[in-house]
Amino acid sequence: MCGIAGILSLYRDGSADHEPLDRMIEAMRLRGPDDSGKAVTDRVAFGMRRLSIIDLEHGHQPIESEDGSVRVIMNGELYSFPEVKKELEGAGHRFRTESDTEILVHGYEEWGIEGLLERLNGMFAFALHDQRNDLVFIARDRMGIKPLLYSVRDGQLCFASSIKALLMTGRIPIDPDPVGIRLYLYNQYIPAPYTVLAGVSKLPPASYIRVDRGTPGEPVRYWRAPDSEKQGADRDWHGELRDLFEDAVRCHMISDVEVGVFLSGGLDSSLVLSYMSEMSPHRVKAFSIAVKQDNVYDESPYARLAAERYGAELIEIPFTPTDAVDAATRYIDHLDEPIADAAQLPTFILSEIAHRHVKVVLSGEGADELFAGYDYYDRFATFSGRFRSSLEPIRRRMAEAARGVSTVERIMKHTYRSTESAYPHVLPGAVCDLLVKDLPIGSTTAELQEEVERSWVAGSGEKGLNRALLADSSGWLPDNLLMKVDRMTMAHSLEARVPFLDYRLVELAARMPAVLKRRNRIGKVIIREAFADRLGETLAGRGKHGFSLPIGHWLQGLMRPLAEETLSAGLKVMPWINRPVVDEITGDLMGGRMDMWRQVWLLLTLAAWFARAEDPGAQP
Repeated sequence: MCGIAGILSLYRDGSADHEPLDRMIEAMRLRGPDDSGKAVTDRVAFGMRRLSIIDLEHGHQPIESEDGSVRVIMNGELYSFPEVKKELEGAGHRFRTESDTEILVHGYEEWGIEGLLERLNGMFAFALHDQRNDLVFIARDRMGIKPLLYSVRDGQLCFASSIKALLMTGRIPIDPDPVGIRLYLYNQYIPAPYTVLAGVSKLPPASYIRVDRGTPGEPVRYWRAPDSEKQGADRDWHGELRDLFEDAVRCHMISDVEVGVFLSGGLDSSLVLSYMSEMSPHRVKAFSIAVKQDNVYDESPYARLAAERYGAELIEIPFTPTDAVDAATRYIDHLDEPIADAAQLPTFILSEIAHRHVKVVLSGEGADELFAGYDYYDRFATFSGRFRSSLEPIRRRMAEAARGVSTVERIMKHTYRSTESAYPHVLPGAVCDLLVKDLPIGSTTAELQEEVERSWVAGSGEKGLNRALLADSSGWLPDNLLMKVDRMTMAHSLEARVPFLDYRLVELAARMPAVLKRRNRIGKVIIREAFADRLGETLAGRGKHGFSLPIGHWLQGLMRPLAEETLSAGLKVMPWINRPVVDEITGDLMGGRMDMWRQVWLLLTLAAWFARAEDPGAQP
């Protein structure tokens, strides 16, 4: 795991401004505290920070080809590197290290960028400089597990693993992106390619950019999940899933340091642990959160059950309201852009403790989006696409009726959810438009969201549940869940791996008929059936319980002083936000409306981010 950064001059006779590179690298120290490296030519400057996981002694980056003409830096892990390396050695390539990164330079020489990418299985973001042909590529893994951001301005293309590193160039002002802000208010996260700042973009998952002799192209999509098989009844889906999942965990266990696991006691993390316990040379260390709050669902008894069943060493971390306040004062410094997912608080604390014991953990993220774990998928499993389509005119009329209405509560009651994604929005589009009316654009938030969601399912022939799963795997998963895990673990120099998102598993799940995933209001049906003997009756029969925290109660009580201070500081640097609408939303919660806590948390996260961004000594 690393942080990478680079500066490219886009002028043929110009040179890159290399001076900010050291600041960019230093801004990512926590992503890679073990080592750093850089390589500079007239027009291209690469830099990185390294968290040493594989080939601890010889994995220094940048890594060059045998003749020095191809140079690469990478953030992430390539689980297919043993097989790819063997293929390359058979073609005559000679390797100088045991690092997985080295397969990138040799693979590019042998197959070119597309041929290389199609052979990679892993989580990665990399930059490659082909000096002989004056080409630079930046690329990101299929599922968007590792981040990569970039900005083109003033004749330069700058890229990095974080916005914070890009800000170190001194070329990017703290100007809110009108589209990114609206999409954040609607979703609680910002879908790619947008970000919180104008002029900064996320490279979408499964994409690369080619810079040819100083001219950057548009992002190129190199992979899409396949459509489901309509006649798949004769396939042994259960057997294929068992075999492939076992191999995915084996690949994700490749490491020269000890590997632990984040254990909730739910279906997904318990299944991951069951295979780890058989493959690990050590007794697996499992890290679990125990919520210490009355009347709050606590999964820790199930985590204890799973740890005992599979012989893991359970390290249980208590999480109290005081811990939540402590995390809330610290985590925002590591949040690269606003994500209003309150589960970041326990993830931050969990990562902090896990880092004291291991450098790598496996996690169960992704299973719910592949196999329909959430209850809100029932509306897609129950109703046909034709029925939902018939609701679209109603939704449009309701949205039109809400336009011009200034009362937030009335708008909240008269807005229907868009049809592609299953995840419920936080604020209706009309409220988002009211909140940022001083950041005008030519479209409404609802129109922007529909455009983004269409891009998630572009080219797919899927309908119903599988279409919703594709949408959420393209938006909610990479830009909320995976970014949350990346930022909170990297804040403590901890690498998190997600075996459910091995792209081979993703493709298998995509091909499955929807009935294997959700049936009779039960999610992840095929996982429960295929692994019933391994999980046991109690774990296999568990329903889905999201990580629920009483944020509303805390905001009304223990967190209230912090919330009021944060909101006040943020509003001072957000003159474009509609203060009366903010007051109405926050006043509803503080006045006792507990159902408004998500909306208040959304605004607090945005305020905290911009307050930090405008503080030169504490940029996000």
